Amino acid sequence: MLRISRLLNTAVGDGDLSAWQPVPGVVRVQTRDPKHAKRLAQRKDGRSVVVGVAGGFLRTFEFRHSLPWAVRLMNRYTADEVAANEALERARCPRTKRNPESVVGSSRGGRSAAAARGDEMRTGSSVQRGGGER
Repeated sequence: MLRISRLLNTAVGDGDLSAWQPVPGVVRVQTRDPKHAKRLAQRKDGRSVVVGVAGGFLRTFEFRHSLPWAVRLMNRYTADEVAANEALERARCPRTKRNPESVVGSSRGGRSAAAARGDEMRTGSSVQRGGGER
């Protein structure tokens, strides 16, 4: 019984997010940060019990859990807000180099109308159109 009495009304946390256990089986979580208040309000297992307006933003929520549960919850909320893959920088996709011949005069089927007619004359990598030798 001594252990339970030490956990009752013992506050844990900091100025932005704190918690305490007023009675066994009930924990209250208090925040001054609107972001944390929004996340706490969206939870289905709790309810808002105090809303403070004088002296700044203050919200207190009550949950039917233990104080160690509240500590784990606060650790999740105060952990660095980094997405799982954000620390790895942006994904770098290799860029394909476009073939200049495929861009010039492209049409359906990948061949230009001039190439289909045989009007193109290729010299090295350049493409010359019209009037070539036949």
